[in-house]
Amino acid sequence: MTQVKNVHGHYYLPFHSGWGGFAEELFHYTSRYYHSTECFLRHLAEDREFVMSGYKAARLSDPQRDLMAAVLACMPERQSACAAISLVSAVIRGEDGVEPYWLEQYRDKLGCVSKAETLIEKPHPTPHPGVDGVSPLDPFMSLAERLQMPVAIKRHHVEVCMHTLAGHLDSPNSTLRSNLHDAVLQLHNAGYMLRNHPHLTHAEAEQIDEQT
Repeated sequence: MTQVKNVHGHYYLPFHSGWGGFAEELFHYTSRYYHSTECFLRHLAEDREFVMSGYKAARLSDPQRDLMAAVLACMPERQSACAAISLVSAVIRGEDGVEPYWLEQYRDKLGCVSKAETLIEKPHPTPHPGVDGVSPLDPFMSLAERLQMPVAIKRHHVEVCMHTLAGHLDSPNSTLRSNLHDAVLQLHNAGYMLRNHPHLTHAEAEQIDEQT
């Protein structure tokens, strides 16, 4: 077992790999590239009106942080996305409490914090080759090629312009949204991490690939 991570005097369960770097934006810091996380949650929760503008992870109260960690320990799906959206929205409104409904839904996870460890203390998992020889990179790279979106692979990192990715995750084409969302989940679950590379060009991506 890796060392337990202490954040502001609290201990947390490991985050589910399916959240990837989006967990960082929701729990530890919120950067100017939060739009991809916003679009990821929108699709999961089927809430096209959700916006993260004004959210800062640093403003989570202790009860909100405990619940957010419990939510992120679970597989990213509609319920966990709705719970995360509830917490994000409360922080944006300047509230420090949590909804009793969500406390009840995640009570079992909240009770595990005394023996928890977090994703932050763990090395990134080694990407696995996928099943039947099909790389988990293939669906994402195929969509990226179709969308003419530059992508560079650097060990377990998948470098992409998050602003561009967010635009596609929020596409009016529902089939494209679903396919891209599923491809991102597949990357995360396979041990790859999306990393922002602002204004990445195809030439830069090729150069990075050659150096890896």
